Amino acid sequence: MRFGATRSQIYDAQKTARARWDATRDAWDDAVTHEHHEQVFEPLDQRVSDALRAIDLLTGVFAQIRNECEYRPY
Repeated sequence: MRFGATRSQIYDAQKTARARWDATRDAWDDAVTHEHHEQVFEPLDQRVSDALRAIDLLTGVFAQIRNECEYRPY
């Protein structure tokens, strides 16, 4: 199982979402913006970051599994 391409796509989407949200906040700065940022954007961004860390861990685990399980003639 390879996670590199998926991780890159998720990371790129997170960067894009952050940039677009920052641009939106420049033009939209009221109580609703702050509420949306705290209740929607920050939790979502944190979950995406958590998912990226989990993918990084799984990448290492699967690399170790592949290394330990590949056929080695003696």
